[in-house]
Amino acid sequence: MITSNFFIDFNLIKDKNRIRDILIKNGMVRRSAFDYLENLIKKYSMDVKYNPTMDKETFAVVIWIIKYINEKPLISRFITDQRDVFQNKIAGLSLENYDNVIEYFSSLGIEDASIKAIDNKYLFKISFDIFIRYNKKLSGNKYRLIYQMLDNGYVYIDLNQVSHILREYFVVEMYNIYNEMENPNDIFEGFYDKLDELKKEFIEINRKNTMNLGDVDSSIFPPCIKEYINEINDGGNPSHMARLTLATFLHHIGMDNNGIVKIFSRTADFDENSAAYQVNHLTGNISGTEYSPPKCATLKSNHLCYMGDDPLCKMIKHPLQYYETKARYKIRKNKL
Repeated sequence: MITSNFFIDFNLIKDKNRIRDILIKNGMVRRSAFDYLENLIKKYSMDVKYNPTMDKETFAVVIWIIKYINEKPLISRFITDQRDVFQNKIAGLSLENYDNVIEYFSSLGIEDASIKAIDNKYLFKISFDIFIRYNKKLSGNKYRLIYQMLDNGYVYIDLNQVSHILREYFVVEMYNIYNEMENPNDIFEGFYDKLDELKKEFIEINRKNTMNLGDVDSSIFPPCIKEYINEINDGGNPSHMARLTLATFLHHIGMDNNGIVKIFSRTADFDENSAAYQVNHLTGNISGTEYSPPKCATLKSNHLCYMGDDPLCKMIKHPLQYYETKARYKIRKNKL
């Protein structure tokens, strides 16, 4: 039952007193939480695969440990890893368990979700505002509202789409909970040495993996490119289109392929062979076609534009145009 046995209990995570009791009384959960964090940190120092499903008490304790460590890249990497576990749990449900998804929607405060058989397929009916609230980081036409089956303010989507929408809900909810959590120091009395050791190890690993942009001038990057790089630096996982945009942008301003792959090595799901193949494909080494970054209009339609109040962004139509304009201005300024 997804609502009673699911591995994430948001209410438990919010209950500091229950977390304190678990730490004191349940040695098995405590050891599992510390073991998980040690292996998660090793994942980023030794490039090993590690993102298992935990029981709900271990999951909750891990979040509080990460709050104590208080390093933004660590919480970003943890949430990115666990969102994929979360999505796979949803996507793997069989038809007889579809009702559990509706109950799960209800537990999130989404009361009007339902299931409907259409053309011999069982689809989930959810309000369009829920769909557009959590589709912002999802790439592809199947996550754009214009391509959905609409009926009186509702969209009909399949289980795979539902798993991605709920995955994004999970990310938003986890960050909200994490940011609202109280200072955890008082519940870890007696464990400070162990926690400080973990924090020191993570900081050292993160320092060694500091991103190097080589000879390109990062000071004149457009806001979108800066945002993608910041997300990677924080241990996040940019969307497919964000990665494509970043890789092709860096290629066109002169970064070599090895340097581009190195940039992506800080993402939570990094696989060197896959990244190298994708970069070589996009830059024409494999495909014979040298891809360009998407235009600003495409980035806007995929929720990947971060222009804010940048005046130059309002005047240009392409990320490369932004860089080239800034570069020309910088050259003229240096000649004065």
